[in-house]
Amino acid sequence: MEKKMCVLDEEKECDGCLECEVCDLDPNKICDNCGKCLDIKEYAAIRIDKLYTDPDEYEREEKKRTH
Repeated sequence: MEKKMCVLDEEKECDGCLECEVCDLDPNKICDNCGKCLDIKEYAAIRIDKLYTDPDEYEREEKKRTH
């Protein structure tokens, strides 16, 4: 059976201590993957100016932009 290594200390074999399951923000809580410690916004937006369906058209416009 292959040894499982600790995710917090790669030198240590996992001993089942469950320290890796403790919440980073509240040490009295088990992590529930809420994501609050990751400082992620609720959503992200990307503005799309144009969709190209013809690769040649993209190449032509790209040349115009770089010259």
